[in-house]
Amino acid sequence: MTEIPKDSALWKFWWRLAPGLFVVALSACAEAEVDPAEDQEVATLRVGAVYNETDFQIRFVFATENPSWYHQYWVYENGEWVRHGSGAEGRDPDGLYEDRISIMIDDGSVPAFAETGGHVTVHPGMRSTSTAAEADEVRGHPHLGERLGVSDVRKFIMESRSGAYGPDSWKNVRSPEELKRLREEGVFLDLWQWRAHRSNPIGYADNGYVLEYRHSSSGRSMFTDNRDEGTGLPLRMFDPEATGSRALRLEALRAREYGQDDPYFLTEEDSVPFEPDHDWREGDAIPQRLLREPDGSRGAIRARSEYSDGAWHVRLTRSLEAPDPLDSKALEPGESYHVAFAVHNAAGGRFHRVSLPLTLGLGVEADLEARKVEGDLHEAAVDWTEVTIFYFGDPTDG
Repeated sequence: MTEIPKDSALWKFWWRLAPGLFVVALSACAEAEVDPAEDQEVATLRVGAVYNETDFQIRFVFATENPSWYHQYWVYENGEWVRHGSGAEGRDPDGLYEDRISIMIDDGSVPAFAETGGHVTVHPGMRSTSTAAEADEVRGHPHLGERLGVSDVRKFIMESRSGAYGPDSWKNVRSPEELKRLREEGVFLDLWQWRAHRSNPIGYADNGYVLEYRHSSSGRSMFTDNRDEGTGLPLRMFDPEATGSRALRLEALRAREYGQDDPYFLTEEDSVPFEPDHDWREGDAIPQRLLREPDGSRGAIRARSEYSDGAWHVRLTRSLEAPDPLDSKALEPGESYHVAFAVHNAAGGRFHRVSLPLTLGLGVEADLEARKVEGDLHEAAVDWTEVTIFYFGDPTDG
């Protein structure tokens, strides 16, 4: 494994962690009155898990007064369709960016993950940090730009890089042959992402993994861009016969008038081809994402979730067997794994709360213990664990 020196951003993470832990400790005391700064904002994620002979289920409860199941819309403004909902700098002011709950899972293949959790994937050069690499430089990179076709640096683990750790480590991607070998050896982090808009309405969470980049698992995605590449206009609109209208209204989205039972999202079944010559009104809004049935490993995680009683209640279910060993971890009864959690609240990029690394045991002692049950996992009770999550700021800065 590539050695990470103590003057690196990853090691600086631990020095920066002390103030956050201090706030966590104070907030746990009933008599303490703590008003944490933005970079020390603390919350609680309740986590429980069960499994049976074939499947594993993890559950989350996250309390929030400002939930968002909306995510990026085309809005008709001054005769043009403009995208709203950037997710770039903190919580979206209009709430047009979805809530997300993520879990990273490791079986020991990435040793540093047990000590630093998700921060093992954070390095100089990453997007939305103070050290973010220039888009043109990434586009010109032989692997990231030319092979993957991307223009930013996202999560990666140092096992995917060669040479000494430093500000240019993101450039030192190992060869395709070496990356293939790492995947075959299981050297990657499994990444499950529950998305309140882009996956939850059709009953899924997104499956992916982290190696030299944050990748999606094999198979068809549960969402795609609702955009005509030729015209730049929306590709599809709401079917007025199915939904009662061709579009939503921006002012109603801002007022959060569309509930979970309303057609705030667009699917292949409730949409029709876009009509550019329709008499569109100022403020008409059409979802920028088109939801569809996924397949393969990408669609291996089922979701059953809702917002009620002031909190998200989320259940994710997947087979114990890895749907694709090249992008997913098998979960073996009697074994324990390292996990870390993240919660995005209507925000994108690094603007989210994270947990410290914990252990997850299937029938064995761990920080989070999944109980074995018989029959339907949805009918089973879980043992809840309260996990502290906090906003950490920019670990690559300074």
